[in-house]
Amino acid sequence: MGASVAAVAGGERLEAGVGSTFGALAWEMELAGATCLKLDALVGEIMAALPSEHRARMTEGLHLVDLLSQQLHGLSGFARAVGDMVGDEIRAPVGDALAQLTLGALADRMSQALGGGAAPAVEGADDAGDLDLF
Repeated sequence: MGASVAAVAGGERLEAGVGSTFGALAWEMELAGATCLKLDALVGEIMAALPSEHRARMTEGLHLVDLLSQQLHGLSGFARAVGDMVGDEIRAPVGDALAQLTLGALADRMSQALGGGAAPAVEGADDAGDLDLF
């Protein structure tokens, strides 16, 4: 299903079909699930180098990553199914919600999937959307 989007009131209010919005959300959950699978593989590699007394705790972590991946997969399927059932006849204003996403790459992908340009920066944040790495 392609994005069904309309700019309203001189292009200032982004609206998208609910089906397309759920589809974009489902895609982002699938992307997050794929990231979980990469994390799972990385942790599995690291586990081999751990002393045996720490492996049980790491195994718990692997199970949590797997559970998160399964939850994201299930939610993605749910969102996609709801989006397919609702379609794009029902429209929703999505601009304000997009403006509240604080991870810049996520906000940009969602905005572009819903027919907008690059997402606006979150108001009041100097480095809005920057990924904080530790």
